[in-house]
Amino acid sequence: MRRITRRAATLSAAAGLLTAATLLSPHTASAADEVRLSGYDEVAAPGSFPQLFPIVESWPYVSRVVVAVGTQPMTDPAGAGAGLPPDYKVRLNGCQEAVGYVGVLVCEKGRLFPRPDVSIPADADDATLYWGFAYAPGSGDLNLDAAVQEARSAGSRPADGRHGTGKITVKSRAHALLNTIDFDLPTVPDGGVVHQQMRVHANDAGQLTLRLRRAEGYLSADAPPIRIGNVAVGPGAACEIHNTRVPGDTVPNLACELEAGDHVIGYELTSDPGQYTQKFQAHTRYDIYDRPVWDESDVKQTSAPFSVEGSPVVPWHGLRARDTNGKLWEYRGTGNAVGPLAPRHEAGHGWQAYTAITSLSPYEEGPFFWGTVTPSDITRGLGDFVARDAAGTLWYYDRQLGAGARTAYAPRVRVGGGWNVYDQIVGAGDLNGDALMDLVARDKAGTLWFYEGTGTQTSGARFKARVRIGGGWQVYDRLAGGADLTGDGRADLLARDKAGALWLYRGTGKAAAPYAPRVRVGGGWQVYDQLVVTGDLTDDGRADAVARDRTGTLWLYRGTGKPTAPFLPRTRIGGGWNTYDHLF
Repeated sequence: MRRITRRAATLSAAAGLLTAATLLSPHTASAADEVRLSGYDEVAAPGSFPQLFPIVESWPYVSRVVVAVGTQPMTDPAGAGAGLPPDYKVRLNGCQEAVGYVGVLVCEKGRLFPRPDVSIPADADDATLYWGFAYAPGSGDLNLDAAVQEARSAGSRPADGRHGTGKITVKSRAHALLNTIDFDLPTVPDGGVVHQQMRVHANDAGQLTLRLRRAEGYLSADAPPIRIGNVAVGPGAACEIHNTRVPGDTVPNLACELEAGDHVIGYELTSDPGQYTQKFQAHTRYDIYDRPVWDESDVKQTSAPFSVEGSPVVPWHGLRARDTNGKLWEYRGTGNAVGPLAPRHEAGHGWQAYTAITSLSPYEEGPFFWGTVTPSDITRGLGDFVARDAAGTLWYYDRQLGAGARTAYAPRVRVGGGWNVYDQIVGAGDLNGDALMDLVARDKAGTLWFYEGTGTQTSGARFKARVRIGGGWQVYDRLAGGADLTGDGRADLLARDKAGALWLYRGTGKAAAPYAPRVRVGGGWQVYDQLVVTGDLTDDGRADAVARDRTGTLWLYRGTGKPTAPFLPRTRIGGGWNTYDHLF
């Protein structure tokens, strides 16, 4: 008896999966009438199709084989446990069911031997199937009863090449998930070496692959190579490096064969100097099956992001604008103070349906790494926005970034109704230090309210219940916020009063009282009909603002990071911006 397994030599570097061994051995017959068949054991995944047929070692001379299958070992000629559990199905694949017998197949060779298999339910629990076979020579009448008894009792007969047994061990998905990996992934120094390791609890023997890839949603940049090497393992483990370069894309960096038990697999990452600050993750697959299902059998685990030290990668902040026809346009940032905005590109139409639109945080673009387009927590803070329709319903638009994204924003999600009680709705950035984006809104009585972001993707639960900030805010005709203007890491708010004076409200980081007392920025701001805190447009690490005057000229106010004088004197960006009725 042997078990069909896979070894490291059979790893597919392109797919990163360990493939099943062949069931057809070379011809070894020493005489024309020699027949040699052998059974085997294998571990099969739910949803797979393990074969119910022996390895044929002298296949040109085999004419007929009887196969019996059941839930008990093949030691009883009467067929105790014959047949399959409920929901398991035999696929004949050219064989015939033996009339009058349960779980018996007759397979006759034509041009090729038929190879029956069993369909394992996709939700199968742990189970064991047994099968036996008997060689039935000739092409004439078959003494079926004698052949069936031989197949059903093959486990108690000598292994003579004409009789044998096999076993299919079905291990459920829950069983596979008992195999776990913990990661110890310290920061990779710029131009240095770090030792990382994985602690593997191998409940079952299996095959492990490791890929080190960029973490989704974090800034990245082309950088000198990082390489993996010096793999160290203990007893019961054997590992090979298949791809020395990090990040490893389609080819795994490391592949290991593990016996059951607990293992520590260590390796070194060597960083060439000149790195950029980036985030990476370890992606592992653990496969316990000889008969897998493509991509679904493996236990996939991903580490928390770990850092690579280096120079910072700076995002590009930009600006969005809605024209009078309801088209939405995006201006990506350049980081150049002389020309901070790139040419516009259209992001959609039909936006005239909204009476208020505000970005929850400054609009950001940059060399982000995205493998998927599904909005998630890591898209927060990149310029998600909310929009209120004429009926007073507020809608949330998630940024949708990544390869394959057909639109800039995911389908809208309903926040709730009744938002027409407010005459100012303003994205506030992260006001309470939880890394989630918040919102402030002023009602028509002049009271300012704080809506704390929840980070949830659920409709109707994007914000917590409102908290009162204070009254008297009716003295202002324009509010703008979402970014840190004072260099303390907290989002601030600008407010212009009806006399044209601009005031700065510094963020405190406290939800109960999110703003400190106001500080006067300066006067004369009544010349502007649009004001947006944009984030860092000039690539100097400080948040900026833009303002449009009533002639349609757009002006840049470069940030200083100083609370008493947050802006340098204005510089002209360009004219013609009066084609837009809203900037955000």
